[in-house]
Amino acid sequence: MKDIYKLIVSKDKLNRKFELLSQSRGFSPAKVIIENIARLMTDKDGNFIQQFQSNGFEARLWEIYLFVLFKEIGFTQSNKYDRPDFHLIKGDTEIFVEASVSIEKEDEIFSEENIKDAISKNDLIQQQQLINYYIIRMGSVLFSKLNKEYWKLNWVTGKPIVLAITPTHNYLASFLPDAKLTEYLYGIRQKVKLTEDGFEDLGAEQVEYFQFDNKRIPANFFAQPLSQNISGVLFTNNADLHKFNRMAYESALTNEELIIVRTGAKYNPQLNSVAIDFTYQVRHNEGIENWCESVTLFHNPNALHKIDKETFNYIRQVWKEPDDTFDGIMPNEFVFSSVTGVMFRE
Repeated sequence: MKDIYKLIVSKDKLNRKFELLSQSRGFSPAKVIIENIARLMTDKDGNFIQQFQSNGFEARLWEIYLFVLFKEIGFTQSNKYDRPDFHLIKGDTEIFVEASVSIEKEDEIFSEENIKDAISKNDLIQQQQLINYYIIRMGSVLFSKLNKEYWKLNWVTGKPIVLAITPTHNYLASFLPDAKLTEYLYGIRQKVKLTEDGFEDLGAEQVEYFQFDNKRIPANFFAQPLSQNISGVLFTNNADLHKFNRMAYESALTNEELIIVRTGAKYNPQLNSVAIDFTYQVRHNEGIENWCESVTLFHNPNALHKIDKETFNYIRQVWKEPDDTFDGIMPNEFVFSSVTGVMFRE
């Protein structure tokens, strides 16, 4: 695809994040790298650019991210079929991926202003409500994909299907790690107690449902009817414009002199330890980050077509054992969540 920034929609319909990307000097690195990636992609639906510029910006940005992620993992991508979104090939293995986001609604009940207010006032009730809402939104998106029944398509039948999801529905969504999503997918909550030395594992308990206001959804997505046709769920909370900005600035894809500082929490390899806080300045040609960072594949224990653990290289993987304990693969450098600040040099 070419000319993704050449306007084809009216200015009154432009997505505010698209305007930020296309016009802000602070996101000039992201603008370059996103255009470079898009040039390698095919517009299978015929409306990619139109949606990228308007009401589908988050969904299309997610597809751009997944495209480059799958290339980094080592997949060949076929454009022979128009759905699901990605047809991945590695050796004799074929996997289909459907991409989804929890989009921000026009009448979004949690605005950036009231979220920041709840955090500054340490309003624990409001913060818990935000978490409950997060699961309802994420769970609803995943559950709705079962209605698509992609496994009935001739070219998909007998092959693994992965649902790829990222949260974009409000200001806080991308800052939340995936602990609650894990509870939703498997219906199991790990109980821990913080100690001076880290944390103590208190075992696990079953989770039956999640509720926000009057809406209730069942936990244990992987045990729901038809979900055996889904081989896994791919998740990251690190696929926003700041991700592209950092990656591009590291690769020196812009002459703009920026100060980009990233702060967050990452995996601590010591047993039963809390996450490690980190802060660093993004610099040209340092290569600290990659596309696989912060990505997790949750394997479905009930899947009809399971995915070999060796297929998705370099990313975190989680699976449930028969005794309801969890096991997995954890990269040494795994960021749970982060925030990024951008400033101009004087």
